[in-house]
Amino acid sequence: MAIRIEYLLMIIFAILVVAIFGFKPTSKEAIEAKGQRDVEFKEFFAHTIKIDNSGRAIGASKAVKYKHYIDFQDVNVSDEIGHRIFAKRAIYKDNTLYMSQKVKLSRSDGVAFHTKSLNYDIKDRVITTNEPFLLEFNKSVIRGEKLELAIDKDTISAYNIEASIDFVQK
Repeated sequence: MAIRIEYLLMIIFAILVVAIFGFKPTSKEAIEAKGQRDVEFKEFFAHTIKIDNSGRAIGASKAVKYKHYIDFQDVNVSDEIGHRIFAKRAIYKDNTLYMSQKVKLSRSDGVAFHTKSLNYDIKDRVITTNEPFLLEFNKSVIRGEKLELAIDKDTISAYNIEASIDFVQK
């Protein structure tokens, strides 16, 4: 008893037709991996105003507000005593600003730090990084790891310091 090839092809064709027209695919709305966006700003700027000083400010070329955090691009943060932090990317979550990609911190006294990423605890006013950093001051260069800058106490601490210090003649 032999099965003819035509009957086999007709059965396969029938199964294919039933599969194509019989099943209705369902569609679900796509959700971004980061979550749903609440608001998106271009050329974002926020400033606190105080009577006796200029207050704190944050500016960014783009800011996207999600449910639990804010994502900034090309961010510039400044405070009332002259600290300025620049970064390509920052995320603000739970009173901490997580900054990454070409981070530079400069102070009004001429000290400048360069690192890959840093965390700025806004409530306690402490800046930390576990990445290697470069500090520049009066043509002196200091390299190290695990920087901690307490803004209110005006203290800096770091590990594995490697320095090239040039004394500037007056």
